[in-house]
Amino acid sequence: MKKFTWFLCCGLLLATASCNSDKNMVKATIVDTGDITNEGCGYLLRLEDSALVQPNNLPSAYFHNGLKVRVKYTHTGVKDTCDYGSKVYDLATIEKIKRDLDR
Repeated sequence: MKKFTWFLCCGLLLATASCNSDKNMVKATIVDTGDITNEGCGYLLRLEDSALVQPNNLPSAYFHNGLKVRVKYTHTGVKDTCDYGSKVYDLATIEKIKRDLDR
């Protein structure tokens, strides 16, 4: 019976540790800066630290200005410019994104 209890505890710990699917995701807000062909940059991600990142693969389900999300992304090493704020933005590849229902 002790072995069963020990295995059960180990199994629960392992399951709990692997269930955190939001690990390494950051909070962000979708910002619609306008049409890329006009004077905008399309959709940007405003991160918690107010930095703006330009996603190169934002799914259309997230094309909503002000939408709160959690996102995991990687920088591509490429920078892009556009007329929104006359800045240079880091291009990022979204690995995972989901709506942030907690905010």
